[in-house]
Formats: sequence, structure tokens, C-alpha cells
Amino acid sequence: MMSGGFNRGFAPFAAALGIVTLFSAGCVYPDLKNFSREERTLYLYNFANSTFDADAQTELNETLREEIHSKEDFLLVPEPEEARLGLYGEVTLYRKEGRLYDNLRNPTRYELIIGVRIRLREKPSGRVLLSTEESATVHYSPREGFPESEVQARHRLLRELARNIHRSMVGAYRGTYGQVE
Repeated sequence: MMSGGFNRGFAPFAAALGIVTLFSAGCVYPDLKNFSREERTLYLYNFANSTFDADAQTELNETLREEIHSKEDFLLVPEPEEARLGLYGEVTLYRKEGRLYDNLRNPTRYELIIGVRIRLREKPSGRVLLSTEESATVHYSPREGFPESEVQARHRLLRELARNIHRSMVGAYRGTYGQVE
């Protein structure tokens, strides 16, 4: 019977689907903890910056360091000699563009775009495990809807980019060294 727009027979199915989705989400994004700790040591080099935004690479390094540390797939080391892997890159694009304008042609909604070129290299052999470009984009408005400052939007942008980079690193590592049971 339909009561208030909700079918009571559907509730167990929806709950089961939710549980299956939660468990399968863990399988989609596997971690690297079953690989030895020594093989997963990483030195994060400072990123270069070829954009006109002075702090993009500094903030990205800090955000990426937090992302890697929180996931614990790679173990960050303080010295390059201690690392088995090295990650370095360059911020190649940082742009703020107006996307929605008022009647006086003033932007009311903006888009932040960032792009980086990264390389993950195995230190002893010098073999490149990953060489790719990653990007992220976010929209924000300081005046309409849920107001958000550019600083807050930039933080979201760098978080998204750090997640994308980390995901690529894990994929490249798994692709190179395979599954460990």
C-alpha cells in the first residue's frame, strides 16, 4: 500500500541496496596497506609553478601531503634518500573565470580551474610509474545561493585535485606491482 508516497515493501530492498553500495565502494577504491611499508615510502618534492598565481603550488603541496597522510597508502618520509618513490610535478594552469553575470555584466558566479602535470618515479631504478596530467574545477558564488568565499572554494578545489592525484598514484602503483594477497 502507498502511504504518504512511500511503499513500505520497498524499505528492506532500499536498505539492502544501501549496504551493498557501501561495501562495494570500498572495493572500488582499494588501499595499498597489504604491500610492504618499505616499498610504499614516498618523498613529496615541491611542485613547480608556471602560472601567475604565486601560492598555488605551496597550497597544493600542503593539501596533497594531508591527503596522502590521511589515506596511509604511501608513507611520507622527510628525506629523499629514505624514499622508494618520489612524486613531483608542476602547476600548469590556474584560472578564475566568471560564469554567470548580472544585468550590469558583473560576475555573480565563478569557476576555479587548476591543472597539474605529475610524475611518480621509482627512486632506485629511475623508472617512471606515472606521468599524467590531472585537473579539478569548482564553481562558487560569493553572493547567491549558499555564499562561499574564493578562499573556501580554492580549498575545495585543491582537496579535489589532491584526491585525483592520490587516486592516480594508487592506480599506477597497483598497475605496476600487481595484487598482493
